[in-house]
Amino acid sequence: MGFFDNLFKEKNDSSSSELITEIPQSWSILSGKNNGNPMFVRKNVACDKIAGNKNYSTNCGIAFKMLSPNSNGLPDIENEPELDNLEDDIFDFLESDLNSIVPITITTSGFREFVIYTKDLVEFNLRLEKLKMKYPKYELTTYSKIDLNWNTYKSFK
Repeated sequence: MGFFDNLFKEKNDSSSSELITEIPQSWSILSGKNNGNPMFVRKNVACDKIAGNKNYSTNCGIAFKMLSPNSNGLPDIENEPELDNLEDDIFDFLESDLNSIVPITITTSGFREFVIYTKDLVEFNLRLEKLKMKYPKYELTTYSKIDLNWNTYKSFK
């Protein structure tokens, strides 16, 4: 289970198997608290259109502890410039050929987690290993579970 998996819950049973040829884009920022610390969630709300797609029924996550968070547990890019590159590569490695979709990024308490839906878990894991090799300073952890209706995605409102 993901680090932030139980923060929000909702059930929704809509799903389709329509072929996805591009990932819709429209990002929103949600904010809240986690253990008294600020929490920011970037959500690609345009994915509402594809949420529950049966081709992407495996929910995966990549989570890691930031190397130099500020006193609020948020990123300090000046002291951790590689963080932006890691994030860019997560999107590039996973979404470039639509093997996976990254609709949510969570930042709080010195951690960052990417909520991901994939159509090929084996390929996801191969790409994750490449990320781990490229960014050995970060301890990238992962989980995967079946989430046919994208309940994790839908739980962030």
